[in-house]
Amino acid sequence: MSYCKIECYFKDMEELQFTSLPAMFFANCERSDFKGWYHRKDGEWIHYSKDLLKKNTKALALALNSLGLKENESVGIIAPSSPNWLIADIAIQMNHARVVPLFPNISSENFAYQSKDANIRILIVNSVEELDLPLLDSLSIFNKIICIDNDSFLPENGIYWDNLINNGCNILTEPERAKWLDSQLETIRPDDLFSIIYTSGSTGCPKGVELTHRNMLVQIQNIVPMFKFDTQKDSCLTILPVAHVLERMAVYFYTLSGVSVYFGDNPQNLSHILREVRPTIMIVVPRILERLYESMTTAADRAKGFKRILIKHAIKIAKIKDPQKRFDVSHWLFNSLVYKQMRDAVGGNFRMIISGSSALNKSILRFLLNIGLPVFEGYGMTECSPVVSANCKQAIRPGSIGKPLPHLDVRIGGNNEIQVRGESVFNGYHNRPDLNAQIFTNDGFYHSGDQGYFDDDGFLYFTGRIKELLKTSTGKYVSPNPIELEIIRHPLVEQALVIANDRKFASAIIWLNPVGARRMLKPQNEEYDVENALKSPLILNSINRHIEHINEKLNHWEQIRKWTLVGDELTIESGLLTPTLKIRRTAAEKRYAEEIEKMYN
Repeated sequence: MSYCKIECYFKDMEELQFTSLPAMFFANCERSDFKGWYHRKDGEWIHYSKDLLKKNTKALALALNSLGLKENESVGIIAPSSPNWLIADIAIQMNHARVVPLFPNISSENFAYQSKDANIRILIVNSVEELDLPLLDSLSIFNKIICIDNDSFLPENGIYWDNLINNGCNILTEPERAKWLDSQLETIRPDDLFSIIYTSGSTGCPKGVELTHRNMLVQIQNIVPMFKFDTQKDSCLTILPVAHVLERMAVYFYTLSGVSVYFGDNPQNLSHILREVRPTIMIVVPRILERLYESMTTAADRAKGFKRILIKHAIKIAKIKDPQKRFDVSHWLFNSLVYKQMRDAVGGNFRMIISGSSALNKSILRFLLNIGLPVFEGYGMTECSPVVSANCKQAIRPGSIGKPLPHLDVRIGGNNEIQVRGESVFNGYHNRPDLNAQIFTNDGFYHSGDQGYFDDDGFLYFTGRIKELLKTSTGKYVSPNPIELEIIRHPLVEQALVIANDRKFASAIIWLNPVGARRMLKPQNEEYDVENALKSPLILNSINRHIEHINEKLNHWEQIRKWTLVGDELTIESGLLTPTLKIRRTAAEKRYAEEIEKMYN
């Protein structure tokens, strides 16, 4: 086994700056330099001052208590990212209860299982109409349904958010009830659970990750030296769902740092939001950066003459140049005439763009770094609250997933598995003693199920997932993730899924990128149509050459012998993508079972 560092396992616990997340939240509301949070709704930005955040959180905590919420019960939240989501989060914790983040497109089976497993008594939704139809039949199992949107249909057991806040404000005027709030805050212990977060459940039964206040607080304290914020200059944009642990942790980190947070309304409005807010900090998943890359590189198609040649050459150089090498004279020319305009199109103010959840295409990463967008890749998982390692300004190596956080012990175990130990690592899954007996080594390291290695300077690299290793019918193992990442480097490819389990050779389902297809067909004067694009010799030959080039670097049993191009749109709603925009392998294999069988017949 190789270690990133070796420390005594029986070390003292890290001293916490705050004993709980609510204590940190209310301390932030007392800061003189804290300007509050903002939420985009119907194209307008609504300001939540620090006084409003504090008052509404206390009022909601009292109102939830009056509804009968008890200690160790759970409250589910299905709502878009907003200050109200975090107000609910803290108010629930004030009741010594647990928050269970849920997603609107969750299956009815998983919804029922998680609600029962976590003992959810109250459900908070933005609007009943936004829920998938199969979930509507389950609403009667809850004691109360809280609707944030006042225009939402109100079920028999429902109450509107504003009415609940008003009830809480009335209770807040009672001195004894105010004392109850103080007592509740003081008696939250660092090792109390604050949330149960269920994995996507794409294969098998969903697993509820139990996270404590200590898990999250230790993590964000150790991130502070890596990503330092200025409350006067920095503004943070939240565009991912805070139901996802990475974005939720980020908002807690912003809270500790005292900076303003802007909650976007819809990722589809990202280009408008970036120009409105001009943020300096943003957390993203790779798909968002891929979309930004596509929008930037299509600028060349709209230009004419010498300007078109200049932009295309600048893009080509940005995609291949090593960003860690010194810039030459040509770079300063490209920066002035091309790259600056690209940065201005996304706000022109970024100091940090932190990418997580899955690996970013290498050529896109090089491009973004070379045009001056400071992208830092990291790695983590829900079970680790979630960050394990990250690149930062002080230590960056493009292509790696950074160095481990200083409080963690990270090592490479058997089968090149990344194993993690430390105070931000969870203690186990909710109600799953069967799993908990298997997920830790004898000396306390968590089995991540991911493969990787360290370079000589301590940077960690991700190479694949053990749990996704595919075994061919000839007994050979194929790691699909690295191959899929290579396939999607092609501008005509939106996503790829390698098939090999119990098959005699490896194949792939490849999703067409409509932006890339339009760009390729336009010079040929071909009218873009999905069906025509799927049959276009120009497109098929280009992808085939790309596959052949990839195969040259693979073992013969890993090589893609056949592939099928599909034109379906990949969305969360279709069930093919997770909320963090990763492909659902099992769902995709089921959806395209006929296409897969044709490749093997």
